[in-house]
Amino acid sequence: MAAVFRDPETKALPVVAGVLVLTGTLFYWRFEDWTIIESLYFSVVTLTTVGYGDLHPTSAGTQIFTVIYILTGFGVLVALLTSVAQAYIQQKSERPARPRLRGRRRAAQAPKEE
Repeated sequence: MAAVFRDPETKALPVVAGVLVLTGTLFYWRFEDWTIIESLYFSVVTLTTVGYGDLHPTSAGTQIFTVIYILTGFGVLVALLTSVAQAYIQQKSERPARPRLRGRRRAAQAPKEE
């Protein structure tokens, strides 16, 4: 995740994702009369497209907000997860490959020619 913060193209993504979750949490807390925990839970479940269905928007205004929230938030989360995955893959490819354990065992167990 640190590599995402160092990359100038992606360093704003974690902040934007956090602001989105905070915005959704405060919005649902205010307009749906849910607790902060319920609002945070709903925001995260909605943005990650899990959608358990235990909580749902009850008015037309919050339903419209939710549609916009999903369309913008899902894109931001996909971009964030993609950048984290790319940083991980790049980090793995830059590290020298370690020999596989099986290959080392076979080399150690091979009969020595004298």
